[in-house]
Amino acid sequence: MPRFTIAALLACWVLAQPLYAEEARAIMQRVLDRDNGASEVSRTKLATCRYVKKSQRLVCAEDPRVKVFESVRKDFPVAGGKDSKSVMLIREPAGEQGIGFLQYDYEAQGRDSDQWMYLAALGKVKRIVSGSDDEPQTGSFFGSEIGYEDMEARHLDDYTYKLLKTDTYRKRPCWVIEAKPTPEHARKSNYSRSIQWIDQERLLSLKILLYDRKGQPAKRIISTSVEQIGGIWIARRMHVNNVQTRRRTTMALESVALNVKVADEFLTQRTLTDSAFRESILQGLVHTLD
Repeated sequence: MPRFTIAALLACWVLAQPLYAEEARAIMQRVLDRDNGASEVSRTKLATCRYVKKSQRLVCAEDPRVKVFESVRKDFPVAGGKDSKSVMLIREPAGEQGIGFLQYDYEAQGRDSDQWMYLAALGKVKRIVSGSDDEPQTGSFFGSEIGYEDMEARHLDDYTYKLLKTDTYRKRPCWVIEAKPTPEHARKSNYSRSIQWIDQERLLSLKILLYDRKGQPAKRIISTSVEQIGGIWIARRMHVNNVQTRRRTTMALESVALNVKVADEFLTQRTLTDSAFRESILQGLVHTLD
């Protein structure tokens, strides 16, 4: 029977690390390349509350603040991949109707997403400034526990990856992958690392643990109600639990249509500021929803 010394086992482990890192990166590339449709129109309910734990469950300790928004996304092919533009518009409550969020994501490495917020009461478009060295981006999406950084598209080369293990989560075989920002990216990120449970078949992150810049737990994100719509896997519910503020946001996809024809001019700041222009196009798009 072969005999293995501790030194030999350690040597095998060290030699295996580049292979695990390479495999983890290849998996994350597949996740980023997953088909999510060339365009999307959707209606989503956003509910946020302070929570407490009762009988091993997290429950709202107050009436949740509920918003309903409609969103439109379109991808634009570029060399090496795709850019993406999306706009999100609050429809309920009535007092917040007209508030909008516009985001442009870019394939080019090193180019941060562009984000703008429109506050209807002020009639002004505010550009959301990306994080800079030692000053990560702050603020939240529509007052939820979803940060502006959480909304941005990820660049593969902004992180290093490690395949920690394979696991079964909610009866689904998953890869468990740790991602750490590179030193350059870490200077402008709110997170020091993430651990993701990625469905091996559907290539969706079913659970994500996020850690703050000090390495402490920050957020727990759970995706549920996964369905195949038009041949594309979509999680219809996402729960974002901020363990530091003890607040949680549930984002429920009420209806969605994929690969819808969307005019380029709709995904501009004019849609935020010109209500007549916005509604003339948006009404036609929402008729495509399931």
